[in-house]
Amino acid sequence: MKHTRNVAGYILGGLMFVVLLPTIMWLASGMPQLEHIGALRASITGVLILCGLSLSVWTIVYMKRQGKGNPMDAFGHEVAPRTQHLMINGPYRLNRNPMLTGTLVYLLGYVVWLWTWQSLLGNHAGSGVH
Repeated sequence: MKHTRNVAGYILGGLMFVVLLPTIMWLASGMPQLEHIGALRASITGVLILCGLSLSVWTIVYMKRQGKGNPMDAFGHEVAPRTQHLMINGPYRLNRNPMLTGTLVYLLGYVVWLWTWQSLLGNHAGSGVH
């Protein structure tokens, strides 16, 4: 049961991060056509999205291996066990909250792709910066 809940937490978090937040940004932007955006913008978009995803995944794997847990909770309910050890190496050597930084970089990639001020609002809400 605990393993199933952990897997469900990862799937739910991944869907929110990779599908839901960019969709909200696209909807908030007035659903612009996602056609050819030019090589430079496409390259910047790809680099930001890949860097953001990589940092976030690295953080999750590091938390699981070194911290013996994860920060997964949904609306105040624990979905996966919290970390049990303070983490100061790996991605935490670079930043106090590397998962949030990865999310912000990932969503900035979508801002560049959509190229609307409305998508910035979705990025602000999705990144947890208030």
